Amino acid sequence: MREISDTAPLLPGRRPAGRLQAIEAEILQEKAEALGRAGQRLEEALAAMEQVREAIERIGFRLRQCSDPAETAPLREAHSHLTARYGVLRDRAHQACQFLIIHREAVGARNHLEVERCYNISERLR
Repeated sequence: MREISDTAPLLPGRRPAGRLQAIEAEILQEKAEALGRAGQRLEEALAAMEQVREAIERIGFRLRQCSDPAETAPLREAHSHLTARYGVLRDRAHQACQFLIIHREAVGARNHLEVERCYNISERLR
């Protein structure tokens, strides 16, 4: 965010309408940036979930292929740890999605189907 003293439209001698427009433009820009950050947080949370989901699937495959108890014990422990981690990440992604929708509401966007389409929520947030 720019310093007010560094903003040319806010210097003395400018018309009040020009100063108001400059402030409104800066507010609009900040809203857009905040909305972008909310979307980025959601994308990052969904990507982290995807990585852990893939690791869980790889370990599950190895568990199905392995019959040696000495090998399966650490795999089961890793699987259990990752499953718990996945639950935490899913909660974070769900919260990030809610925050994005709240930000959208705050800027006047009411059609949240766009969030579903853009981020493929129902598929990725399962």
